[in-house]
Amino acid sequence: MKTYLKLAWHSLLKNPFFSFIILFGISITIMVVLFVGSLLDTGYGSHGVYKNIDRILIAPQLTVKRTGKKGISNSGFSYKAYKDHISKMTTPIVMGVTKNQWRNNLYYKDLSLSKISCKSIDENFTKIFPLEFIIGRPFTKEDLDERRKVVIITEGIAESLFNKEEDALGKKIKTSSEVYEIVGVVKNVNEMRRQAGADIYIPLNIYLKENEDWHVFLGSSTIFMKFDDKEDMIAGQEEFQQIMNSMPIDSQKNEEKLSAKILTEKGWLIDNMLDIEEEKLFYVYLSLIAFFVMFIPALSLINLNITRTSERTAEMGIRKAFGASSTDLFKQLIIENVFTTFIGGVIGTILTFFVIYLFNTYNLIGFGNNYDLEINFTLLIYGVFCTLFFSILSGFYPALKIANFGIIHSLKNDKQ
Repeated sequence: MKTYLKLAWHSLLKNPFFSFIILFGISITIMVVLFVGSLLDTGYGSHGVYKNIDRILIAPQLTVKRTGKKGISNSGFSYKAYKDHISKMTTPIVMGVTKNQWRNNLYYKDLSLSKISCKSIDENFTKIFPLEFIIGRPFTKEDLDERRKVVIITEGIAESLFNKEEDALGKKIKTSSEVYEIVGVVKNVNEMRRQAGADIYIPLNIYLKENEDWHVFLGSSTIFMKFDDKEDMIAGQEEFQQIMNSMPIDSQKNEEKLSAKILTEKGWLIDNMLDIEEEKLFYVYLSLIAFFVMFIPALSLINLNITRTSERTAEMGIRKAFGASSTDLFKQLIIENVFTTFIGGVIGTILTFFVIYLFNTYNLIGFGNNYDLEINFTLLIYGVFCTLFFSILSGFYPALKIANFGIIHSLKNDKQ
């Protein structure tokens, strides 16, 4: 093995031009795969505040279909729809409601922060999305029932408003023309995890009256349900549809039907992209994208490898003349390609970290500081697998072709 690695290094240095092109193609391909993987993993990966995301069903939109030319209305749910009907479900272990996220200015004494993301949540939100409390407490049912003006902020907001020596609990901040008392500080939540991320959290206004002329069940809230396992989730989807079918309609307003989908976060991604409700396709399409991203450059690298290895037919012929078998030559060339691809993979990984650093530093993803791409250990393992797959895919045929050349053919046709 040591000899093969020395030959691989010598081969890499022998033709710098080909080596540069091959390393460039490999590193860029690996960088693209890891970067796209980082986007998907940051937004949909089952870790951190999203560690239960694959056991959570989400209903963000209700559709009211009307007869004739009256068309349809789409919006979130009202709290009344949740309280009077959907909360009666028995299959979830916990259910919660949030108001759709918005941005506002935030004030504390003479300080002000702009474009602060706000989310209204109920008392069950932290049971579904486990915010990590540094100090303080989550909201209670009494906070919502008594309309208490309390707020939970992230550590990033706390650092922007207060000195390190100051205790944020009990301090009062102002946003949306309301003054709120801080009852908790949580670790920053990446806002690419859109269902859970925000800068500040305030209690949901459960007494807010929706515009009943529009529809009593239409509002601006999203409903979440957490389940024990996949079987319960399937049962929960069926129970949800039964409740949707039983919710009353107003025929005097030409209403014909109420409908809504309830899917996982990954299921919603596939549904929005392809109008397909099957979550398993998330992994199928992710694998297909990764395969084609790597396969197309691999075709070009196969041609480059054929050109490079065909220049070494004389070398292979001499090695065969001194007793090397076709298997030995095949192993040598495959190891050389794996070695070269591994170097390209390392370069691609370094480039990925650099590109992600630029995106995070210059805030190229979103509006605030909590839109940061992440790379976890699983993604790095996937990158190693991609590198190995790429090396075998691009090196197998050229190695097989030159390893099977005859001795005389190799010595006479060293330019084939």
